[in-house]
Amino acid sequence: MNKLVKVFGGLGTLVVGMLISWQSQAGVLVEPFVGYDQEKIEAEPTAGTGFTVTNKGFNYGARLGYRFNQGLWLAGEYTLGSGDSESSQAGSSSSTYSKSIAGAVIGYDVNRFRFWGGYGFSAKSTVKDDSGETDFTGTMLKVGAGYKALNKLSINLEYIIPKFDKFESGGMEGDISTIFSKFDSSAVSLSLSFPFDLSGK
Repeated sequence: MNKLVKVFGGLGTLVVGMLISWQSQAGVLVEPFVGYDQEKIEAEPTAGTGFTVTNKGFNYGARLGYRFNQGLWLAGEYTLGSGDSESSQAGSSSSTYSKSIAGAVIGYDVNRFRFWGGYGFSAKSTVKDDSGETDFTGTMLKVGAGYKALNKLSINLEYIIPKFDKFESGGMEGDISTIFSKFDSSAVSLSLSFPFDLSGK
C-alpha cells in the first residue's frame, strides 16, 4: 500500500510539474515590428506592352496573439507601409505607394530560431502619380523566418505573395483580369520585431 501511495504520489508530482512548466510557457504575445521591403509587380495588359513596377519602402505594424506552449504561437497581424514606386513604362511619371494588410500568422519558435506562415485576408495597395491614384485590393500569403539576436529582439526575413484581384481608379472599379492578362506580385521584407509575452519568457 505504501508503495502504491509513493508511485501515485510521484506520478501526481510529475503531472503537476508538467502542467506548471507548460503554463509557464503560455501567454499573450505582443510583437511590434518595423522593416523595409521591396515589391516587384509584373503586368501584361490585355491590349498593350507588358511592364514592371518596383515598390520600395518602409513598413510597420504589430502582432497580437497567444503562445500556446514552448514554441507554437498564433496571432493576428496588421501592417502599414509606404514608399516610392517606379515603372518600366516609357514616359511614366514618378509615383508613390502605400499599403495596408490585415491577417493572421501561425508560427513556431525553436531556441533562437523562429518560423511562420501567414494569410492576409485584406490586402490593399494604393499607387499615386500625377494622373491620380489607383487602389488594388485582394489577399496575401507569406512565409518568414527570424533569429532572436536578443531576448526581445528578432531579426526577420519574409517572402510575401500578394494576390490582387480588384482595382479602383478615377471612379471606375472592376476585376484586374478584365484589363490585365497577367498581374503577378511578390515582395521580400527585412524587419526587426520586439516579441513580448505575458509569461515573461
